[in-house]
Amino acid sequence: MEAGPLAVFLDANILFSSALGRSRGRAAFDLLWELAAGGRLTLVTSVYCHVEAERNLALKAPDALGTFRRRMRQVRTVATTGDAPEWADCLPPEDRPVLAGALACGAAVLITGDRRHFGPLMDRPDLPIRVTTLRAFLAGGPPDLPA
Repeated sequence: MEAGPLAVFLDANILFSSALGRSRGRAAFDLLWELAAGGRLTLVTSVYCHVEAERNLALKAPDALGTFRRRMRQVRTVATTGDAPEWADCLPPEDRPVLAGALACGAAVLITGDRRHFGPLMDRPDLPIRVTTLRAFLAGGPPDLPA
């Protein structure tokens, strides 16, 4: 049986940054969305992350809301609840729902720009999900990416 596209969960800071046209890393965000458009990835986020990203854009960069909404058409938003596992006790309370959402929807990868909080969980092979930055995800090659 052939596996479907790799499920990649996007943290709010990734959604926020992808909407900013002036970002240095714009090409990396464009590539991520191109991989999804080509059926190689499924981009997923939670209502929690979607709302946080949209709220922050409305406050800090309202001119980017149109880009955000266009990008979100390619992102499956899931309503997830639950707690993060004990092995994630290094996360502050506001980040635990992000990990819980990624795990609950069955994502293989959680992409975040938050190295400070998620750093201890990044690229650990002993975890059931790969936690990484966008740059590391693209540079290292997505695991099990269908051809």
